[in-house]
Amino acid sequence: MTDAGRAMNDDRPRAGCRSAAARRTNAAWWKQLALAVPLAAWIGAGCTNRLPLPDEPVAEGTGTGEIAYVVQYRWLDVPRFGDMVLTVGILFVVEDSTRVRAYISDKATPVVNQGFSLPDPVVVGGQTLGKPVQLAAGVDKTLWVAFREPSNRLVQFKLTSPPTDTGLWVDAWQVQSIGGIAADADSGFVYVSDERGNQVAKYEPTSAGGNRVALLAVQGNGDLTVREPRGLYCYGDSLLVVDSGKNWIQVISADVAHSGRGQVLGPIDEPLVLHDPVDAWVDASGRYYVAEQGRVLQITPQGQIKEIVTDLDTQAAALPAAVVANTTQVWVADPLGMRCTIYQINTVSEELP
Repeated sequence: MTDAGRAMNDDRPRAGCRSAAARRTNAAWWKQLALAVPLAAWIGAGCTNRLPLPDEPVAEGTGTGEIAYVVQYRWLDVPRFGDMVLTVGILFVVEDSTRVRAYISDKATPVVNQGFSLPDPVVVGGQTLGKPVQLAAGVDKTLWVAFREPSNRLVQFKLTSPPTDTGLWVDAWQVQSIGGIAADADSGFVYVSDERGNQVAKYEPTSAGGNRVALLAVQGNGDLTVREPRGLYCYGDSLLVVDSGKNWIQVISADVAHSGRGQVLGPIDEPLVLHDPVDAWVDASGRYYVAEQGRVLQITPQGQIKEIVTDLDTQAAALPAAVVANTTQVWVADPLGMRCTIYQINTVSEELP
């Protein structure tokens, strides 16, 4: 396990975390300000309130200003975005469960990167694959795509222009309904959550369809078991699992069955309560992002809600389908609204001039 992986998997409390009361006070202040000042003015050129973003994330409690997210761009009238993944600076998206397209991630309007989009239809080994449902970034600049037709399978593509299949794939015939996939960026193993079958499995891809090497979690109501698991994210030697049927997120081992931290609980005085979570992401600083009914949260590894990413957005997705993030931006898919919203972290001094 790398030093970066250890840092991301470190469960120790971070010094100087703001209290719940302080966060609520700050949130109320921001909402009042948002009513008085159009958001467009906040993110436009010449904004005098914006402080320069640091090269590295500022540790909680060490800065003088409140951290919040504002709408940077909103892509309108896009196809219905399903799962998304951000890798090599490109946003890959499942559109309408029919194709996988690549977008330039930081444009004000949606710009398709046709050179990195998968062909439509996808033909691998003389067989046409259909209904892509899930994506994951893999080892050595590769993209894993889960297809439902003609059967449940995961196929690896090299991110060349155009993308080409590497010959490695996984026949996930045991899976009843693919809820999420993840890939280990070091070892090459891939993971599948089975939403209907209530399990999380680890696979070794091969040119002959791969092998299931472990059932990491099976059905149950307690820690290290799952009910209706959906989103997955692999980081270090752990998997962040969206345990939708229990309204949990939990951390399980990516290597050893039925082991790991279990449920992400949050502070004793303010336990983490989720509502229909569907997807999760981990940024390079180790923070978690969770898309749930009506909002997207930034959460510490200990389960403390640091920011409600969508809090200042009056047009936030009612049922977000997917979330991806880096340390300064968050992308949220809104298939019902046929939109994708990009939020940017905004640090503003709390002291009036």
